[in-house]
Amino acid sequence: MHPSFLTYSAQTWRTGLFLTIVYLTCWLGIPLGSFGFTDRIVAVVNKEVITLSDLQHAVRDEYSRLKAKYRGKEFERQYSQKQREVLNALIEERLQLQEAKAKGISVTQDEIDATLRRTPLPSNQTEEEFGQFLLLKKLFEFQVRRNVVVEEEELRRFYEANPNIYRKPPQYRLKQILLPANDEDARYREKTKAETIYSAWIPETPLEDLAAQHAQVVNPLGWVEEKDLVPPLAHTVKELIPGTLSKPIETQAGVHLLMIEDVKESQPYPFEQVEREIRAQLLKKKGEKAYRTWLKDLKQKAFIDIRF
Repeated sequence: MHPSFLTYSAQTWRTGLFLTIVYLTCWLGIPLGSFGFTDRIVAVVNKEVITLSDLQHAVRDEYSRLKAKYRGKEFERQYSQKQREVLNALIEERLQLQEAKAKGISVTQDEIDATLRRTPLPSNQTEEEFGQFLLLKKLFEFQVRRNVVVEEEELRRFYEANPNIYRKPPQYRLKQILLPANDEDARYREKTKAETIYSAWIPETPLEDLAAQHAQVVNPLGWVEEKDLVPPLAHTVKELIPGTLSKPIETQAGVHLLMIEDVKESQPYPFEQVEREIRAQLLKKKGEKAYRTWLKDLKQKAFIDIRF
């Protein structure tokens, strides 16, 4: 590629070539099929065309996915609907590329190379397509994103209106007796031992004393959250009453007997700790809304003729 971004110019060249062929064949009265040319126009966006081959190329992955999932008339219905969705996306993309050209916004090869040094090229994209993605992103930042602002009052209102979103999860101070088991025979033996220990437990007996009576040790796990535990233990923790011993729990590590020593209940994070996260969320939401409004305005001002 050259320093200037070529996706748009390459597309313009294909469009120009196709229109030239169409004009010549119409003027000379020669059918397109005489040239072995079977493509056709499915949409006109201002002075540019989107051809059937453009659409088929864009929908190729969805075609394979739908073909594997549906048959007969249902496949035809699903594929037709997907074609229309993809055609609408192509129209929106073409409008934005035209707007980028009108505003003098471009992406250089140096910018593409610098981005690819930080982010590998996606396997489903060519470098040209990746460059186009960068161009659309730059257009969004220039035309939409820079005009989106979130005020401090909005952040606080959102924080106060959503008290259950930004909360610290409960924390549990745990200790356990673990009977390791590496195979089925060992697991059966250790589960039997764990059931014996569980049956012998009474609230008045410290867990350490109970473990010593059965030649076991107690392992303190400290403060943990549910996400820190494997599913069987996490499920038990939610149901276990502090100070009581759990029934034997099997995991890949072996057989566990758990006890909750203390609980820190869920509580909201301080506003200052989640302010940045809230700002990012609101900026994203407002940016998406502003983008839809901007794109709608582009469509209303454009000449769009769909022939599909």
